[in-house]
Amino acid sequence: MAELSGQRSGCQKSWTVAAEPLWNSAVGRRGIPGRARQSPGGEGGGAGTQGPANLAPRSPAAAPRVWFVPDALGIVCASATWALTLSEGALLLSAWLLPAQQPAYSAVHGSLFHLLASLALASHARTMFTDPGALPAGAPPAPGLAGCCPLCGAVRPPGAHHCGVCQRCIRRAHHHCPWVNNCVGEDNRKFFVLFTLYTALGALHVILLLSVPALRAYARGEWDLRTPVRLRASLLFLFMVALNGFLFAGLMFTIQMHSILTDPQSQPGEPGQASAWTNLKAVLGPRPSPAWISPFASAGPRAASGPQAVV
Repeated sequence: MAELSGQRSGCQKSWTVAAEPLWNSAVGRRGIPGRARQSPGGEGGGAGTQGPANLAPRSPAAAPRVWFVPDALGIVCASATWALTLSEGALLLSAWLLPAQQPAYSAVHGSLFHLLASLALASHARTMFTDPGALPAGAPPAPGLAGCCPLCGAVRPPGAHHCGVCQRCIRRAHHHCPWVNNCVGEDNRKFFVLFTLYTALGALHVILLLSVPALRAYARGEWDLRTPVRLRASLLFLFMVALNGFLFAGLMFTIQMHSILTDPQSQPGEPGQASAWTNLKAVLGPRPSPAWISPFASAGPRAASGPQAVV
């Protein structure tokens, strides 16, 4: 367990940042990695303290391996996401692919959908269980502390915001998403982008599988708008789940990409606005590679947006 002493700028106190166990709950003070405690030096900043200049940028490798937010709504929404995705795959096989009695057709489209669904669920799990970039919690809430969060006491760099659900300040926070039961921040944004991408692609695949044969039959004159329609409940449910998943995930993916590419905050130490390409590499990784679309590869170390503590 490593300790790093440092004097917090604007807080007029010396603090010791201590790394806690790897498993943690995002709510509460106990068990939070990077929890700040007052050093024996007190307000005088006794021996062994260091200034903020000695706080090194934090990389994803320094983040806790497991992060979990015990929020009831988030747990329900995240569980529903998995249940809908798994039921979508089961219904696609039982109600559409297997009854077609075309082995090659069923094998190709079944494999493609389950590949996309597996990547989506893997991305969802990485988003949910990855520390989004929580700043070390500091002093108890106190008024008039310049540069400190009044709720958790963390020193907030530009772009950091306090999340009322996680009860922590999150670096480069975008929003708290109940569907992944976590904040979307600096260290897990790549996984959230991939989750929305693969969810939208899988849902679009199902929509095309169900709609293209019907459109072809309409073009051949086999039915028209006056023809009575009899839909099986399973296929109707499958289509509605896929349609809602495509609209929701596609919209979220579009919002995320627009936010990333137009982020006005420059990289630390670089004047002016960062380019769209620089912003994209900051989220997905330093260079284009297959790791950009893999939920099993982290984005790698990135420059921190302000003073961070290594824990």
